Amino acid sequence: MSSNDDLQELFNKAYFYLKFRPRTKKEMQKYLYKKIQKRHFSRIDADKVIADLEEQGLIDDQAFVEWFVEQRARGKPKGGFVLKGELLRLGISKELIDKYLQNNPLDEEKLAFQALKSKWHLFKHLPKKERFEKSAAFLFRRGFSFDTIRSAIRKMEETELDY
Repeated sequence: MSSNDDLQELFNKAYFYLKFRPRTKKEMQKYLYKKIQKRHFSRIDADKVIADLEEQGLIDDQAFVEWFVEQRARGKPKGGFVLKGELLRLGISKELIDKYLQNNPLDEEKLAFQALKSKWHLFKHLPKKERFEKSAAFLFRRGFSFDTIRSAIRKMEETELDY
């Protein structure tokens, strides 16, 4: 049986891990399971800590999805396909992701335009065909569909003419 000191040490590790950004349940599990390999803790101890953190609202996969999508939209805009893949890798269930994206559809055209704006200075002096290819490749890597990409590039070219 674990003592309270042991559990407190695991809690301290978990709080430290949460200090930098929100975490998914799977991320916390992986982190704590890795920590207990080197120490005398058990998976039961780690699971107790995770359950308690969930009760406190410090681990909440649904809130994490909202936070993550918002962060991506502000920092490195990505299409729904890539976002979904990233969230799945972080341990969020497909059902939770689908439900969130269904209730909060992404404005992919706006996100693609925003992403392209950050790189446009690299492409705008290229010949039209090469500019389109490089812009499209960049946006494709970010997970946007071809129609969205074409629309974002057209909008960027029109916006550039307004200057």
